[in-house]
Amino acid sequence: MSRANELEWLMLDLINDERTAIGLQPLKLDLRLNDSSEDHSSWMLQSDTFSHTGINGSNAGDRMRDADFTFSGSWGWGENIAWQSERGTQGLEDDVANLHASLMNSSGHRANILRPEFETIGIGIEYGDYKGWDAVMVTQNFARTSAPLQLDRPGAPDDQPDPPQDNSAPQLIVDDITVGKIAGARSTRLKKHLEFSDADGDAPIWYELLDMTGRDNFRFAGQGKFDASTPVRIDADDLGKIRVYNDKTPGTSTLQVRASDGTDVSAWEEITLTTLSADDWLAMG
Repeated sequence: MSRANELEWLMLDLINDERTAIGLQPLKLDLRLNDSSEDHSSWMLQSDTFSHTGINGSNAGDRMRDADFTFSGSWGWGENIAWQSERGTQGLEDDVANLHASLMNSSGHRANILRPEFETIGIGIEYGDYKGWDAVMVTQNFARTSAPLQLDRPGAPDDQPDPPQDNSAPQLIVDDITVGKIAGARSTRLKKHLEFSDADGDAPIWYELLDMTGRDNFRFAGQGKFDASTPVRIDADDLGKIRVYNDKTPGTSTLQVRASDGTDVSAWEEITLTTLSADDWLAMG
């Protein structure tokens, strides 16, 4: 499950400022709603589609359930989407503020933000090409349920249990990745293609990513691509934010990843990334 990045926490603060100003309870971030929101924002960018109707004809409630969010008891859901071309000062903080202002200036979107019944939210802010624009795309998934929440919170835990004296190095099992140069198939979450294991039961602390061919295949949700021609280390809690994008031309390239349990480091594992042309992707069925 994906933890919110700084931009998504910023948008939550703006939303909760609006709610508390009129005496409403602040919304809490749910990890599963983060997933459904980020996946829909990413899908809209990939497919050049701006719509509440998403992949496979899904609505927002479908996508929340697909992310394992449970609706029970007195429940309900809502969704806001918005986008703009990147503008203003460097960085995306001003774009987030602009998008929030636009939503608040729309009666239907404002109603979702200020609905008293909603208690939790997921926010997905993605950056990428949308119909030729450098776009900032946001999805907000609102919900109410009697089922337990899985809450996000700022930062990751700093304190880890002391490792055993004879600590074993973790292991990664990776799958090769195939993407296509066609709407809806241009990227995938890295997390879906690897599995972490540790004989001592230790959890992963960080991952390192490497793209020796320099094709900028790795992208950080909400922040865009980054250069991994030398190893880039990310917190384990941020793995769900990493996406792998297609190469500019069809073919194959090699990505590498390794992990640490805080004491030992796994071997580098190679992932073959295959980029198919639109015709080959469609022929694959």
